Amino acid sequence: MIHKDEIILKPLLDEDIPLFNEWLNKDYIYKWLCPDGEGQRDAWLDEVNNRNDKYDFMKHFIVYYKDRKIGYCLYADCFFLKDFEEEGHDFESLYGDVPEKNHTYEIGYLIGEEEYLNRGIGKIIIRKLEEKIIGLGGHEISADPSEENTVSIKVLLSNGFKKKSDGDYRKAIGGM
Repeated sequence: MIHKDEIILKPLLDEDIPLFNEWLNKDYIYKWLCPDGEGQRDAWLDEVNNRNDKYDFMKHFIVYYKDRKIGYCLYADCFFLKDFEEEGHDFESLYGDVPEKNHTYEIGYLIGEEEYLNRGIGKIIIRKLEEKIIGLGGHEISADPSEENTVSIKVLLSNGFKKKSDGDYRKAIGGM
């Protein structure tokens, strides 16, 4: 069994982008992160390449297990995300109700190395992202999985998320 303390989130670096691209190209990841095709894959790469510029409201991480890079995750302040235009996402309808900065954060994650799938790591990643968001003073965490992504939805529900609507799962945190 993998222990929570064995999973470490470190900021994504330029040197990690080729590996992230490799993970995006894996069928079991591509179908969920790029359902609208290559334009969406390009948008992911644009996001990580410009993470310190126009996407600085998003924080990207590489997931490590015993010094091995096994996955990726991020959180984004939904106050800034709601005005964001991206093919296949209607962030305004998802997050138009977000009242202020540092209130609601969207999370996302993937396990890029197949041998680490179905080992409870997704649940640990969500908990670690939650700890970071609580540390920022956030009040709510959001995730927008495809309704067909039943594995991800089960992981979110097991972490205390509640379904608000299709593709919109939320969890109140930080003393609310």
